[in-house]
Amino acid sequence: MATNPQDTSRRSVLAAGAAVAAAGAVGSVVPAGSAVAAPRAAGASTADGTFAVPEAAQRPAFRYWWPGGGVTPQQIAKEVGAMADAGFGSFEIADVRNSETAPMPVNAYAWGSPTWKAGVIAALRTAKARGLRADLTLGPYWPSVVPGLRPDDDAAMKELTYGQTVVDGGSRFDGAVPAPHSTPSGVKSGLPEVTVTPVLQAVHAARVVGSATASPVVLEDGTLTDVTGQVRNGRLAWTAPAGGRWVLIASWSRGTAMIERQAYYEGYFYSFTDPQAYVVDHFGAAGSQAVVNWWKRDLLTGEMRSLLRSVGGDFFEDSLEFLTELHWTPRMPQEFAARRGYALRSRLPLVHGQSSAVYVLQDAAVGKRVRWDYFQTLSDLYLDHHVGVLDDWARTLGMRLRIQPYGAPVDTGLAAARAGVPEGESLAFGSEPDSFRVLAAGRDLGRRGKVLSSEMGAVVNGAYRLSLGDLVTTANPGYALGVNQVRIHGFPYATSPSGQWPGFNPWAPIGAPINFAEAWGPRQPQWQHIDGTAGYLARVHKLLQSGTGKVDLAVYREEFDSAGEQFDGGALTDAGYSYQLVDWGLLGLPAARVRGGRLDADGAAYKALIVPERDTLLLDSARRVLAFARAGLLVVLVGELPSAGTSFTDVALQDKELAQVLGELARHGRTVRVSSPAGVPAALKRCSVTGSAVPDGFGGLLHVRRADGSGSRYFLLNTTAAAVKGTVSLEGTGRPYRVDPWTGQVTALAVYDSRERGRVSVPVEVGAGEAVVLAVSERQEYGCRTSELHAVSADTEVRHTSGGLVARATAAGTYTARLSDGRSASARVPAVPTALTLSSWRLDVEDWRPAHPGETGTAATATVRSEHSKSLAELVSWQRIDGLEDVSGVGVYTASFTLPAGYSSAAGAVLDLGALGAGSVEVRVNGKDLPPVNQVSPVVDLGDRLRVGSNTLTVTVATTLLNRLKATRPDAFVQPRQDYGLLGPVTVTPYAQAALRTTG
Repeated sequence: MATNPQDTSRRSVLAAGAAVAAAGAVGSVVPAGSAVAAPRAAGASTADGTFAVPEAAQRPAFRYWWPGGGVTPQQIAKEVGAMADAGFGSFEIADVRNSETAPMPVNAYAWGSPTWKAGVIAALRTAKARGLRADLTLGPYWPSVVPGLRPDDDAAMKELTYGQTVVDGGSRFDGAVPAPHSTPSGVKSGLPEVTVTPVLQAVHAARVVGSATASPVVLEDGTLTDVTGQVRNGRLAWTAPAGGRWVLIASWSRGTAMIERQAYYEGYFYSFTDPQAYVVDHFGAAGSQAVVNWWKRDLLTGEMRSLLRSVGGDFFEDSLEFLTELHWTPRMPQEFAARRGYALRSRLPLVHGQSSAVYVLQDAAVGKRVRWDYFQTLSDLYLDHHVGVLDDWARTLGMRLRIQPYGAPVDTGLAAARAGVPEGESLAFGSEPDSFRVLAAGRDLGRRGKVLSSEMGAVVNGAYRLSLGDLVTTANPGYALGVNQVRIHGFPYATSPSGQWPGFNPWAPIGAPINFAEAWGPRQPQWQHIDGTAGYLARVHKLLQSGTGKVDLAVYREEFDSAGEQFDGGALTDAGYSYQLVDWGLLGLPAARVRGGRLDADGAAYKALIVPERDTLLLDSARRVLAFARAGLLVVLVGELPSAGTSFTDVALQDKELAQVLGELARHGRTVRVSSPAGVPAALKRCSVTGSAVPDGFGGLLHVRRADGSGSRYFLLNTTAAAVKGTVSLEGTGRPYRVDPWTGQVTALAVYDSRERGRVSVPVEVGAGEAVVLAVSERQEYGCRTSELHAVSADTEVRHTSGGLVARATAAGTYTARLSDGRSASARVPAVPTALTLSSWRLDVEDWRPAHPGETGTAATATVRSEHSKSLAELVSWQRIDGLEDVSGVGVYTASFTLPAGYSSAAGAVLDLGALGAGSVEVRVNGKDLPPVNQVSPVVDLGDRLRVGSNTLTVTVATTLLNRLKATRPDAFVQPRQDYGLLGPVTVTPYAQAALRTTG
């Protein structure tokens, strides 16, 4: 989500009236006729408090990319120290080498080598000294691998494949069992040769309906026959019954021979480990135990164990990106029978194919049910034999298992509930935001912890072109869906054999002209400003990890993996409801109980459960939903009721009972029915179920709510492409506050309406893609001192000062307000000077470029810097300034301006920097640094920092590196040049304020 440097409408809206949404706190109103001198300094409000940056565990983290063991302890200590200095709280060591084309000797660069261990120890020591946390990936790249494992070993990843032969009816087949139709999924050109021995699981025969080459192949009902018993020494002698054509289907299991997901690219292969590692079985206990044994035996030194117990955070496993035809594990037949209650072998052909079935019966529902049971068994095994085993082991070191439980047919919600920390990602979930809602429900109902992490900031062709504002606008949607910790993608180690200026970047290029993700760190000009953005992220994390998450609605979900279309197309969001997607496995957790009409009353406290229209429904889920309704929970059934169960276990009995349960549920007094998702908001309203953050007159405001004994905190995100302005009715009682995550300033709001029982209506104004953080509390929060009396409405901004309520405006006039006690009040705001537009600037540019163009390795990191000075009569992009067309680096803009004597009547001024080019910004006024500037909307209340007479404004911008890289490496960076610099217009708008006086 790149910010648009040409979008000035948002800033002009925010600056114009200083925004009622940003209104200050409430104080006592003076009696009619009394005059109270309003303090000059806007920053002196006694209602203001501070929301501090939290400790390391709640600060943002980096993916820390290493070229395996090609690191030195000295450089590692330097880089970890740089992260600490920039305000980050942890890092995750990962081996990623996608961009490497030069040979990397495995003995020197192997993951787990002596140099790798020395680097890890240096990182852990520095983390301990600097108060950081350290995470480790379970293996090099992903999925998890173990060196020395062979594809045929029980601990190695397995798949199920098939071979088939067509036989005419009445003919005899006498020959070798049909061989697998393909090579193992992990066998790729350029990889080491490996022997994989398939194991025959079963042979079946069935009459074909239509073509045996169709996709899928349709098998005649009642003809599927197990002929495995007729196989002798790998040969089958069998006569097809008369009539039609028959197919012989041989089901084989075998090792996938899959190595690390990106150990090869474009035909170039390099090994991450010595000896070669193969992916472990994620569904069998042997695979997870092999990972644990490797760490215990070969990786963990005594010092490493001690340091991990002190500063270790998580062991991490990335998304489930397997090369498999269909997942298998050696004990699948036994596990399936024990868990599903019938033998898999009798129906084995029906499960072939991962994303879609290879073989189906004429009665297609049979195959769908069997495949559901198969995937349910895989999911059970993944949770029991992989997630459970590895999390238990991680906790022996005082750590947790953090996983991305998607990419394979697993119950993602239940996996999130079972993991130490579930994680999603901004890239894959960008088009499927409900995926975060699945993980958030698992976290909340699982009660394992409060954190939902996000791999944040990965962008296709994003290398060296992202701004700090882009980081924030990428993180915000996740926050509004339940994320409360981000791991930025990422921070690369300085050098590698193939690394070019400005240093090793494992994602750029990964096959010109493609690159991926940003490379943050001191190599970036923007690094000098990143502490302000780190503070924003950290404060949001602290707020969203506080208290307990409260969610308006639970939406039932019965799908494997996390992907799926948005449930309602945004109708619930526009009506002010929050919701989570609750997978079927979560309904069986201890927290999924109803008390006082709420599901999970001590946690999310869902007000209603929505069951979307489905063709099938699990009987156990139907029973539980009926029990919820009987206990008092409102249930909304959408569309037609399912006519069949989902599982193949006891089909007739299952379907009969399902019909009875659903019939009773549909008739229950706590059940309502609607024809489509669009009708859900109106049905909820008729049942007096109101959203926790209801906007008045506008939509697209996504929100998340956290609550504790004192009140609620809200993160509200404008998901539309334009600024929104209006009021939002928040669930809660007490006084509202606004928290600025950029500065930590907390302001008690002076304009709000709490006359509706249990709710507070607050004016808001939010720019496109931006968020506002509000709190509603019965207590005096964050050091803010307020009184009960406040304004209910006002025609200008109202703030609280030590002397009482004041009206603030940028133009002279009489302004009025309606008070919470029913009285009216007015204020006469004196004239102030008109707004200034600053057009004359001095620009001093520090030009960053490679010291040794074309060099690789250590020399690639060297940067030479030269100076340019320009006098500007107008603000334009560097691309339009002679000599700066290809420059990337740091620009310092200086302007002087004079405020007339009339400014003495002003209380302060608002600085609006207008549009910015790609990069970051900080501001100084009269030689003093301002607090961190909002990198998305750089509008700053200067308070009393200006004076009558001469003033000096210094604006420092730091750019991306794209424009310089386009000049030095045009073959690798083909994205268009970016506008750089301060684009303006830059305005200074004075404001005055006056005491409100009651008028009756």
